[in-house]
Amino acid sequence: MILSNILPKIYILGYICPIIGSKKGSKHGLNMVRININQTTIENYLGLKDNMEKKLSEVESKTRVSYPQDWSAYNQAQTQEKILFLEFLHDLTSQIPKQKRNGRGRPPINIGDMIFCCCLKIYLDFSSRRSEGDIQLAYELGYIDRIPHFNSILNYLNNPVLKSYLTQLIQLSALPLKDFEKIFTVDATGFSTSMFGRWLNLRACSKMEVVNIRKYMKCHIMSGTRTNIITHVEVTDHTVHDTLKFPDLVNNTGQNFDMQEVCADMGYMSRKNYSIVAHHGGVPYIPFKENTISRAMGVPIWRTMHHFFKEHHDEFMKHYHQRSNAESVFSAIKRKFGDYLRTKNPTACTNEILCKCLVHNLCCLIQEMFTLGIKIDFQNNAARIFCAKTGW
Repeated sequence: MILSNILPKIYILGYICPIIGSKKGSKHGLNMVRININQTTIENYLGLKDNMEKKLSEVESKTRVSYPQDWSAYNQAQTQEKILFLEFLHDLTSQIPKQKRNGRGRPPINIGDMIFCCCLKIYLDFSSRRSEGDIQLAYELGYIDRIPHFNSILNYLNNPVLKSYLTQLIQLSALPLKDFEKIFTVDATGFSTSMFGRWLNLRACSKMEVVNIRKYMKCHIMSGTRTNIITHVEVTDHTVHDTLKFPDLVNNTGQNFDMQEVCADMGYMSRKNYSIVAHHGGVPYIPFKENTISRAMGVPIWRTMHHFFKEHHDEFMKHYHQRSNAESVFSAIKRKFGDYLRTKNPTACTNEILCKCLVHNLCCLIQEMFTLGIKIDFQNNAARIFCAKTGW
């Protein structure tokens, strides 16, 4: 073995160690001390290094968590996704009652058909013009009654009435996984638009600087940690804080799911949010700040979880880190259906985001149909969702 390869590892610049018995220095700095090294010292050093590397590898092998993939189910879901997507989307939109025609004139296009075309456009990640070919194929297969003009699709996306329909369809699409989702996570993300806004940057002792920044819309979601299905969505402007939409997400999810745990980041930490989760029978795993006090102030779950966070921190964080599944949901939506919005109007941007979430849910159902072996049926829950909440 070449001695020059070992010397740099056991020569120390001016510091005393078990190998070096003294140090020399100068006014400009410490000089390297040359020592006599015998074969025994080299063997001891190399043996210690091998033992340390072996122990580190054993620790990494024990703590490494692997997530096996059912490749047979995954292959079937991916190869048949588009065909099943059209079938599920048709079954879902056909649950919307057809509106009655009042007065004369050209009859309006069925709202279910328009939602079908809007979601198909989002799924393809095409412009409205490029989506016309697939919409014609859907018409020939009997999924829609009429072929709308590409401008009609954009006009319907800009219709504020579409928001309530899409919100309820998202909840309806999540119900087939009701028996499998018990743990939920809450988070928000942004979708950039093609519009820009002006921001005034005023620094100390400097002139005002005008900066153009891209506007974006914020999407607040609550999703399951097992299948990444979205249970409820709220879309707001980018200036709205995440915690303000937490009650709506939890309350709407709690009406349809058995909520056992809710995981969220520190931005949602408040006694009000803890109380809302406890009201639905769930355990909130929202981490506390260092200066947070355990005073209950009328919320007993706050003190209980604060003591659990301090005394069993590792166990608390083990539950909390399930929150990372929300990032998987955002990543899947943005990678498959785009991380930006083609529309410009705030109403159209809101409906476009809701369409992205609805399309994501249908893709999750296709995957879990092969993985869990479940049967997808929207008809049993459609009447309760639509009639109770929208009066259709």
